[in-house]
Amino acid sequence: MNFFGHALVAHRNEATRGPTRAQFVLGAMLPDFATMLRARPPVTSLADVSAGVTFHHRTDDAFHGSSSFLEFSREASSYLSERGVSRGTARAVAHVGVELLLDSAFAHEHGANEAYLSAMACATSARVRDSIHFRTSDEDERFRHLCLTLLERGGFQDNPESEVMAQRLRRILEGRPRLAMDDHGLSVVRNWVESARSQITSGAPQLLREVEQRLQLAL
Repeated sequence: MNFFGHALVAHRNEATRGPTRAQFVLGAMLPDFATMLRARPPVTSLADVSAGVTFHHRTDDAFHGSSSFLEFSREASSYLSERGVSRGTARAVAHVGVELLLDSAFAHEHGANEAYLSAMACATSARVRDSIHFRTSDEDERFRHLCLTLLERGGFQDNPESEVMAQRLRRILEGRPRLAMDDHGLSVVRNWVESARSQITSGAPQLLREVEQRLQLAL
């Protein structure tokens, strides 16, 4: 699950009601931000941010084991492989691409963007910013820049163009020789986004319910 999905699930969690909910939601996104920065996970002195980090890992376990996600990924991998996309690229897009399309679907959910933007605003506050520490000062600075950039970019769109999605996936995978997308792959991925969008959008509410049920069972 991508960071926006984590924000939504954390926001919907009944245990997060209260004035520090934004900190919990931020913590639920923090491991993904570390991955984006290619940094080790940071440490934090705020209990609610730390609790959100723990919730992130539980949510990922519930999400990656959900039948809905596994089916979306299987169908995406088959579609891409059958059209000549390399195995590594097909598997990566079948995972990350499904997550990005789910983000677009989650933008429809009540309170999703509000919770996400509140958490990003929280991340830029002095108290929260000074409580989160990466391994180096450079990583701290890059994290602050990332938070400001995401906050300025605003909420997630519910229907970005297929070309935009395909290009974003290409950027995510570039620099990784076994996963990088060539021009043929880009064309196939663009077509996959167009063909898979409606199914993933319509299946997103059921996936959310399944993830939340799996979280409850795990607890």
